[in-house]
Amino acid sequence: MLFALGWSLKQLALRANAFATAVVCLQHERAHAVADTGVYAIVRHPFYAADPFILMGLGLWLESYAAVLGAVISVALMVLRLQGEERFLCRALPEYQDSIERVPHRLIPGVS
Repeated sequence: MLFALGWSLKQLALRANAFATAVVCLQHERAHAVADTGVYAIVRHPFYAADPFILMGLGLWLESYAAVLGAVISVALMVLRLQGEERFLCRALPEYQDSIERVPHRLIPGVS
């Protein structure tokens, strides 16, 4: 269930944000803008928010507690990447700061 929930959340994030990519870069040629509709109106990074569900769900599905522990480490590293990405977005897209005020939660509703 966790695995399927995670992939469903990723699909909703991709549907709401045409600029989502694996590599953080500003897409001038496509008039890059801040996504703030759909799941992006709830948390700023729903694509990343799906990863703990996918990683931990997969570990539990495979009945591998080592994989679940590895998921915890992966999620911690993802949060570090996310902090760097937000610094980049604040510099590259001035409207991103407004987005932070409108959607104060990075990954989990109710938690900054």
